[in-house]
Amino acid sequence: MNQSARLLSEPSCMAILSFAAAHVLEQRRTSGSGADRTEEVVSRPECFKDPELYRALLPKFDLTTIDAALRWLTYCDYLIGSKEVNFGGQSIWTELTEKGRAAAKKGELAEEDRRLLHGQEEPHEVFIAHQFNTQDSELVSYIRGRVLEPAGFNAIDGRADGLEAFRTAIVEKIRRARFFVCLLTKRNSLTAGGSASSVWLYQETGVAVAFGKRPLLLVEEGIDREYVGELQSIYEHIVFSRSNHPDKFDSIRPRLENDLKANDMALPKASKGSRSR
Repeated sequence: MNQSARLLSEPSCMAILSFAAAHVLEQRRTSGSGADRTEEVVSRPECFKDPELYRALLPKFDLTTIDAALRWLTYCDYLIGSKEVNFGGQSIWTELTEKGRAAAKKGELAEEDRRLLHGQEEPHEVFIAHQFNTQDSELVSYIRGRVLEPAGFNAIDGRADGLEAFRTAIVEKIRRARFFVCLLTKRNSLTAGGSASSVWLYQETGVAVAFGKRPLLLVEEGIDREYVGELQSIYEHIVFSRSNHPDKFDSIRPRLENDLKANDMALPKASKGSRSR
């Protein structure tokens, strides 16, 4: 999990677009003067005045968050400010652009803007550090296929060809993913008893920490405390065995979702029916 909280959030941006899409601005337009003075009510769909927006969203978002989202949506061409001058004075409002209308209908921002919003970090991507062996394939498949992907998270790992690829592609994958999950399973038996895991997993964990992420460690029973104790004392961890791993691994998803909620970030779109699991 990433340690940085965000003032600007995707939920606040989408709340503004949804409000605009459903809102109709009623304005009085005056023309003429004296006996010829007339007044009519003009309805403007998908338009709003800022005070109306703030009153609607302040129960959910604070003032600075709404401010930031409103400015960002305007800069990115989802909203446009408009004004009209008539005999009744000047009227100013904000309305959806075609781009904003499309995003409100789809329920999400354009992909290039989502990357910009999240600082090139993929908010729903999870890097799984694990050993590439047949013994662990069932564990990785469960995490990927039964926990993460049904919830809408994109699971990636460090598969790469050659050492140079590790130094570039894998490091970039870890940097890009918001979440880092490390599956620490037994690899080498120790003469004093217990086991150690792969040195590569400790190195990948170090890369994640360097990028400001808080690793979630999945520690197999039997890993010697000397090889994981310090990590367990600092970072979130789940101790599991080969027999109880489904129950233990099912707690991964709420941990990731709680992080997104705490940082006011949108949850991924889960597969149909997966929320009730």
